Amino acid sequence: MKMKRLLLTGLVLTFLVSSKQNTYAQTGLAVPGLEIFDNAMTNLLADYNIRGGQLALTYKGRLIYSRGFGYANTTTGALVQPKSIFRVASLSKPVTSIAILKLVEEGQINLNDQVFGVNGILNDAIYLNPIDPAVNSITVKHLLQHTAGWDSNISGDAFFGNWFGSNTPYQITLSMGVPAPGTVQSTIQYVLENIYLDNNPGTTSAYGNIGHAILGQVIEKVTGQGYENYVRDSILIPLNITNMHLGRTDLINQLPMEVNYYNNYNSTVSSIYGGGVVPGAYGGYCMENLAAASGWVASAEDMCLWLSAVDGFSSKPDILQASTIAQMVTPSVAYNGFGMAFYLNSFDNNWYHYESLYSTCDGMLDRRGDEVSGVILLNTKANVGNVQGAINDILYALPSVINTWPTHDLFLGVQEPTNNFILSLYPNPTSEIINVETDAKSIGSSYIIYDNMGKTVLSGIINETTTSIAVSNLSGGIYLFKVGENSIKTFEVIKQ
Repeated sequence: MKMKRLLLTGLVLTFLVSSKQNTYAQTGLAVPGLEIFDNAMTNLLADYNIRGGQLALTYKGRLIYSRGFGYANTTTGALVQPKSIFRVASLSKPVTSIAILKLVEEGQINLNDQVFGVNGILNDAIYLNPIDPAVNSITVKHLLQHTAGWDSNISGDAFFGNWFGSNTPYQITLSMGVPAPGTVQSTIQYVLENIYLDNNPGTTSAYGNIGHAILGQVIEKVTGQGYENYVRDSILIPLNITNMHLGRTDLINQLPMEVNYYNNYNSTVSSIYGGGVVPGAYGGYCMENLAAASGWVASAEDMCLWLSAVDGFSSKPDILQASTIAQMVTPSVAYNGFGMAFYLNSFDNNWYHYESLYSTCDGMLDRRGDEVSGVILLNTKANVGNVQGAINDILYALPSVINTWPTHDLFLGVQEPTNNFILSLYPNPTSEIINVETDAKSIGSSYIIYDNMGKTVLSGIINETTTSIAVSNLSGGIYLFKVGENSIKTFEVIKQ
């Protein structure tokens, strides 16, 4: 969806920050001077009946704000934490685009490389029988710019089926003769063999999922690695992003620390497995197949950390060269509001991207030209008003009223001013023992390890400068560790 960026009027500002009864508990560090964002997020959840959400903000590459709002699970009462993870839907596309551009820098791909045909990157037999010969002129650049030629508003979206006019994903698997829910490869093959291009490649911008699904396969073919493995090992882990994963379709396979998903219209759709209808978020589409197009699950602060590594600012090193980033944000000939990864607002050097999954979620990332960036993730699909416009106002317009930004960096942890201590944890990740190394003045202090629901799972006393804590009985996942009951400095413990 292409949306105009709106300037914040005094009326809208009053609406965003006016005090309402706060029925949405907030987690994470309260930041003096940024209470306006607490109010805006609380109002957003209340006004659109959103169960839970996150907001993270960076300034000059520093994480200055990261808070959870509302409920991760309304049944258990678990609150959204700053470390909770959400489906980020179409924010997955710029993640894939950056991975492609990294391969371009390394000389493994050229932007003008042919993707299909006997001389193309994806010259596998299953892709060699397109119904439209023009498919063989599609390039990597066309896919990045959403100008490959398919238009889901005309010919449908095979990943979502009859929601957009094409066969359901289950009907597609029957047509292809593959077990439901199929694979990303069988879905791409179906599109190639059954759907004509709606436009000549390179001529028209039409946003959709199929292009980035194909780019995911390009990454796998070129690197010899699985898509998730390549992105994780080459981009995420070097940035210290350890809890970002490709999502799972079924609720029973929910990831550790992942929120539940809700909608306000109790919709059901045809199951991708056949045999009836299901809630849209859990079986209405296949997260595993969406993968490179809309499949990632992450926290808002991890998305901010990733964004700070590709934002083109010098405050923090980027993972791409300046020339590559400049090329990435050069508008396409077909549409001057999009480059190769983000929507572009040339008026104030602003980059942004929306996310939306039917029956599941909404959200947005925004990189402003003044080095303020932010991510909002929501676990509910609203059915009233313009929720994306409201998200846009918080991320794009509201920062303009802040004159002084905090100097701390939550990426590094926040030091308790009245309890200044040195602490390190190792090995981390761990499977059996975590060693806590600290200075002598912390001996005798209490420690707490708690899970993503805020429940204390281990506690004790720091009795030496190096204290060993057995964690073998904990389930795999990410936990938070802190020393001292009043400390606001927390550390991640990754249990394998």
